[in-house]
Amino acid sequence: MPRGLPRAGLLESLRLAPALVPPGTPHVTPGRDVLRSRALLASLEARYGGRPVLVRVPRGRALLVLSKRDAVRVLAEDDDAYAPAVEERPFGLPTNVLRPRFIEVAREEAGALTSGVVDHARLAACWERVARRCVYGDGAAGDQELTRLLTGMTRAGRWRARGRAGRRQEILAGRYDTRIIDHLRRAEPGSLAGLIAETPETDARALMQAAFWLMGLGSISSGLTQTLALLAAHPGHRKTARKDPDHLRACLREGLRLWPPVPALSRVTTTETEWYGTTLPAGTTVLIPVSAHQRGPRLPYANTFAPEIWLDGTAADEWWAMPGCDGVHLTLAVGTAFLGAVLRVARPKPIGRLLSPHRPLPHSIDVTRLRVTMRPVRRDPPER
Repeated sequence: MPRGLPRAGLLESLRLAPALVPPGTPHVTPGRDVLRSRALLASLEARYGGRPVLVRVPRGRALLVLSKRDAVRVLAEDDDAYAPAVEERPFGLPTNVLRPRFIEVAREEAGALTSGVVDHARLAACWERVARRCVYGDGAAGDQELTRLLTGMTRAGRWRARGRAGRRQEILAGRYDTRIIDHLRRAEPGSLAGLIAETPETDARALMQAAFWLMGLGSISSGLTQTLALLAAHPGHRKTARKDPDHLRACLREGLRLWPPVPALSRVTTTETEWYGTTLPAGTTVLIPVSAHQRGPRLPYANTFAPEIWLDGTAADEWWAMPGCDGVHLTLAVGTAFLGAVLRVARPKPIGRLLSPHRPLPHSIDVTRLRVTMRPVRRDPPER
């Protein structure tokens, strides 16, 4: 096999776009064929023996990692040659002390979803209230404009990444900063803003963490909708999850595996790196299509709802199932509490057969099509 890195052509790079969407992008983008991009990834891996491929991106080329060996190399925590493209870790704040309060907030807001028809818009609106209360306090619960501005900033940032003008992002960022001043000044106890205010020598990076947390919490709203719909279609798992928080957490992780909110991880090299005889300069973007590995054809459970893999050690052997940072653990805990509060008093019934347990689950999904009907849970008769 010749040394050096293979290069994907323009057409291949365009076809790969659905598997390489940047952080913050919803999993499904209308008009993009995710299944085709997965097949192309498998084809490239077979063609080049798992070697990384240089693909075209709006600002030059990026290294597309295809094998487990190379993915582990890039994601190794003890190798500082690869830095996250965006800040992923908290700036030294002890956020775990907020977990009980965040869980309490999630359970309170979940009460609005225990009757009638629940679709993604309704669930996302409740979850956004959870995110705002956790980050900025109860005074921000109804501030829908705050979430709208943050969403607009994220979208404008993607336009900038594609080489287009960033003026819109600057305008939105200014409006967002102005809006959060009062929320930060209130520094409500039990909120992230309150924790920041209590932290000595808080710098500007720590203040920015509030925006990152709001984005981070908000990013799993689709996963919550997907998991609720999956539980509606799989009554056996629903009954177990209602009584077992660990099983419910596994169901949420499985919903996120099947349709992850961030299909690709992005890293940037901080120094020159050598790949199969080719030296790449510092500042090179490295892309890892996690979603393709999570649904890879070698996995017997690839296209099925299998929460048990997170409980029996199966997922622990997969590099893409890494534990994650404290922020990930906290978000999963709050999301699990949110779903648990719903399931304790209501039973979701599926509307339609989009997620039927009798056929493979689709590679891509439009969460706006997911709808469930909530019905009261039958109370167990008292013991005599």
